[in-house]
Amino acid sequence: MKAKSEKRVSLYLELFLLLFLAGAVSLLFFVGFRFVIEQQIDRYHQNKNIVQKYNEKYISQIQDYITAQGISSKDLWRLNEWMNNNRLIYIQIKKGDEWIYSSDFDMDEEQADGYDLPSYPLDSYYNIELRDGTVQVFIMGMYSYNAYMAALIFAIIASFLLFFVLTMLGVRRKILYVNQLSRDIEILEGGNLEYEVHVQGKDEISDLAAGLNAMKVSFKNQIEEVECLTRTNQEMVTEISHDLRTPLTSVLLYAEILLNGKYGEEENKQKYLNKMIKKIQHMKDLSDRLLAYSVHSAEEKYIPAGYVPLHSGLYDEISDMCSYLAEQGLAVKENLRWEEGDVFIYGEYLTRILDNISSNILKYADIQALVLVWDEYYADEMCITFENACGQKNSGMDSYNIGIRNVKMMMEEMGGNCEVVQDREQFRICLRFRYKKSNRKTENFF
Repeated sequence: MKAKSEKRVSLYLELFLLLFLAGAVSLLFFVGFRFVIEQQIDRYHQNKNIVQKYNEKYISQIQDYITAQGISSKDLWRLNEWMNNNRLIYIQIKKGDEWIYSSDFDMDEEQADGYDLPSYPLDSYYNIELRDGTVQVFIMGMYSYNAYMAALIFAIIASFLLFFVLTMLGVRRKILYVNQLSRDIEILEGGNLEYEVHVQGKDEISDLAAGLNAMKVSFKNQIEEVECLTRTNQEMVTEISHDLRTPLTSVLLYAEILLNGKYGEEENKQKYLNKMIKKIQHMKDLSDRLLAYSVHSAEEKYIPAGYVPLHSGLYDEISDMCSYLAEQGLAVKENLRWEEGDVFIYGEYLTRILDNISSNILKYADIQALVLVWDEYYADEMCITFENACGQKNSGMDSYNIGIRNVKMMMEEMGGNCEVVQDREQFRICLRFRYKKSNRKTENFF
């Protein structure tokens, strides 16, 4: 796009300058062309042989006219008709030493003595025969006049054509640019928003081209925003739908235990009921969020995470997860120290993260091998690591990679991160939480 500081030139001014320049060039051409042509005409008609040919031509015509009309020296005024038809010719007729006719004015024999006409060289006179004798005729003419007029007309026509051509060339340049813009718009209409509209000049048309580029960028950004929102909503729906599977599986398991009376002592029955209620509440929270995503065009990025005591924040959730894995027939070995401190978490995300990990372990772990769980502590973070041997499915992650991707996303939104190490035999995932040590007195939770 053009910088706003650039000065715009109006199309009106461009048209005026075009017409002015075309007119100036045409005028210079007219003056120069006419000067050159007139020089050539003058040079041509200054040749005595050429002048003599013209003189002889018109003397012959005068002689023919006199003979046809039977004109004598007494009625030379009858030549006026021929002279009126040949106004570029001037003649004087002399009989002996007496001038008897001049084409400039009428004269008779009585008046001839009163006129003092100039004498010309003898080679400038031609003899013609009147009805009553021979007389001498002096003739001259503006023989170059017709050539001058033809040159003038040609110069005018050529100058006008030059003016027209120069004007059309200037207009054609703008028309070509408009046609280029039309092609550019067709390309944009075809969906190629990467195409750059040509910006040429500093007038209203170039402003239009720059505006098209700006509109293209804005439209492209809007499309990208819509695509991003759509993709985000799709991802969120997929993630939450995936995360619903694990608590639903747990509820089915607990319901089956209660239905078959495999809960052992009566107090365990209430324990399983409480777990079912907790999982169902978690499923309700997920379904509420799924509904919110389907209604709103964008997800709220803010999550109510914060620092909570390590024990109250993680202990119950990880204990439930380990118990759940044990109930599914997996051997879990815990090496958790639970040092005193505060961990930065969001409860709903933590539940979803552990559900995804437990679901992944149940699907792909070797049920004959131990599932190891341990914690590590650093200056500003603490890590909980889960490790298991891969079973025959030999994946270590869900088939669509949704679960691990969800875990990484939620850990990042809580200010932590997730590290996954996987090969054909072993799978390990490390959850790194923001952590700060506390001066509270350590309690024994075991």
